[in-house]
Amino acid sequence: MKNIFFIILIIIFCSSISVAQKKLYFYADYALFKNTDSKSTVEIYFSVNQRDLRYTKTEENFLAHANIEVSIFDKGKNKLVFDDFLGLQSKVTDTNKQSLNNKLIGQQNFSLSTGDYLFKLVGSDNFYKEKCDTLTFDINIAAFDSSKTGLSDIQISSTMEKSKDSKSVFYKNGLEITPNPDALFGMNLNTIFYYLEIYSINKDFGGDSNYIITTISDLSNNIIRQDYKSELSKYDAFIETGKISIDSLDKGVYLFKVKLMNTVTGKSLEKEKKFFVYNKSKNIASDKSDDKSYLKSEYESMNSDKIDDEYAKSIYIRTTPETDEYNKLNTLDEKRKYMYFFWQRRQTVPNSPVNDYKIAYFKRVSEANSLFKQGFMEGWKTDRGRIYITYGKPSDIENHPNEAESKGYEIWTYDAIQGGAICVFAERELGAGMYYLVNSTIRGEFRDDNWKSRLNKSSNSNNNN
Repeated sequence: MKNIFFIILIIIFCSSISVAQKKLYFYADYALFKNTDSKSTVEIYFSVNQRDLRYTKTEENFLAHANIEVSIFDKGKNKLVFDDFLGLQSKVTDTNKQSLNNKLIGQQNFSLSTGDYLFKLVGSDNFYKEKCDTLTFDINIAAFDSSKTGLSDIQISSTMEKSKDSKSVFYKNGLEITPNPDALFGMNLNTIFYYLEIYSINKDFGGDSNYIITTISDLSNNIIRQDYKSELSKYDAFIETGKISIDSLDKGVYLFKVKLMNTVTGKSLEKEKKFFVYNKSKNIASDKSDDKSYLKSEYESMNSDKIDDEYAKSIYIRTTPETDEYNKLNTLDEKRKYMYFFWQRRQTVPNSPVNDYKIAYFKRVSEANSLFKQGFMEGWKTDRGRIYITYGKPSDIENHPNEAESKGYEIWTYDAIQGGAICVFAERELGAGMYYLVNSTIRGEFRDDNWKSRLNKSSNSNNNN
């Protein structure tokens, strides 16, 4: 019989903007750290908005439970290696929605050998079973080779402080690190704390010419902020921590990168993490900060078809809060202002009469329509179009349209993403010319390292990625 382990924590702040919904909004994230050469520690972080749960009355207060079922499948051994329940508990004296402003946050660590794993997390309301959400992660655990310098993943968090409480679920190397599983900042979360581990630095980065470079960039790799500091640790393995204020960042999606670099040899290692910024105090649809510019813009008289088209095509860069905000709008004028300020927030040159970001984005949309149209589907709606628009033109494309025993496929290489990443697109039906994403090493994209074995001409995959 499965056990339920309750991790009880109510954070005294909340960046959530959601209201009670029929669906449970459940968030999860993970990071990998070295355990031994052949094993890694996988830290799973998860959270539920306090207000999204159903409460039941007790003698003195109201109680709610969120259950999180975690299952881990070892794909190489074709074996389930973990399946159990974790829990988050909320105890309040008042269920008024205005008072349920916190997030319940938990963490669970797993020690796993090298290999490919499928993590499945199902979050549900203990008192309303129909209210649930499912998240999955394909995690490749590679060996941390002690003969080479290595980096852990980056953990970005909402708070970090020194601690001696080693029994805390958030304790790590003398620190209490509160995860932020939805990676959403802004409002009263205006500082990102980061943590990563550096292993065997003297193997590849000896000497005193090492620097840590932290960078915040947009999804087009335009650098917004960059800081340097000399790395003078006397230890071969150590932790790297810091904090960055994000007060000046507009709403949007960003990449946080940490690079270890030796200025003499030119060697470098880099990790990156995506995060989101949202500030509820700035109403998207009625931002008054630049009304004069809005009245002079094309949006002041833009028709509804054009507005709807721009909104639809912004799907690859808009955040969930931005989508929620747009769905609440009722009038054409509100939608016009929404789209005007949507692009203004992403403008790379402040106060410029020309929005270079928007121009570049729609240039990629136009190119995707020209290059990747499939049947009656516009190019920007296809998998290749989405990847092209989101990450830009690949560094290299390998075309394999007519291999003897395989359906057609393409391999796109991105040299600038995560130190080198690929996306693979393949036909589901031989000769149809309809390509779908079947594998990617870009974090957050669909991954299937066995993709090539599924392209035999005799097989017909129905996998909808």
